Amino acid sequence: MPITNKATVTQWNEEKGFGFATANGTKYFVHISALGHPVRPPKVGDTIIICSFGKTEKGARIEKGLLEGVASREEQAQTSSAHKNYRKAKKSKIAIIAAICIALAFAFDIYVVYTTPDDAPRKKKVCLLKENPAEKEYTSRLHVAKYICDNDRLPVYYVTKSEGKKLYEQKTGKTFVKWNFNPHTTLGVMIGGDYFDNREGKLPPAYYYEADVDYFGDNRGTNRLVYSSGCNIYYTTDHYKSFSKIEFGN
Repeated sequence: MPITNKATVTQWNEEKGFGFATANGTKYFVHISALGHPVRPPKVGDTIIICSFGKTEKGARIEKGLLEGVASREEQAQTSSAHKNYRKAKKSKIAIIAAICIALAFAFDIYVVYTTPDDAPRKKKVCLLKENPAEKEYTSRLHVAKYICDNDRLPVYYVTKSEGKKLYEQKTGKTFVKWNFNPHTTLGVMIGGDYFDNREGKLPPAYYYEADVDYFGDNRGTNRLVYSSGCNIYYTTDHYKSFSKIEFGN
């Protein structure tokens, strides 16, 4: 018959796995299996919550009970499994969030792949300036110089001269002849990243690169930045005849 009551353990044989508990003056025999195999054996003084009991020729017997305050091995396994499932679910959520963030990052960085007139795709991807309004300000010498100083590289919409020539031919279908056009307005890019050899030695020894800035009119103009690593940046307006150093305060 079902009942809810509590009994106190008065004897326990750990080696044999059984003992006795008393409730309301009644002595009950109890086997470890009736308690759901707790994670530790009962001790004298422990409380057993009696869920059901029966009577035999030898006396009362607890048929099903719980050792108060002590989990069963089954409960421990379920808890462990729940924790593992929680950790797996948490890792899955983190992975999903990371994937969404990466997808959003790619969505904001708009890349356009140009093709030749016969529709053969280019392998190189070029980030167009006009496709990214937030970066339009990086065309003047100070903006570009600050970007180089902070990142030790050019903004992503800069392409080398050889890349710019190919891009011109792929977009216009014409053979490149000379820089008699403005790459910014015609192609949506800036020209930069080519090696500057400092042949005349007007700058201190270093490994320099050059970059167009301050586009005005219908061609590339003569305004350039010449830079090396470590925020070492120079500006020329007369196509490398003279230079002024650009420095930023701390």
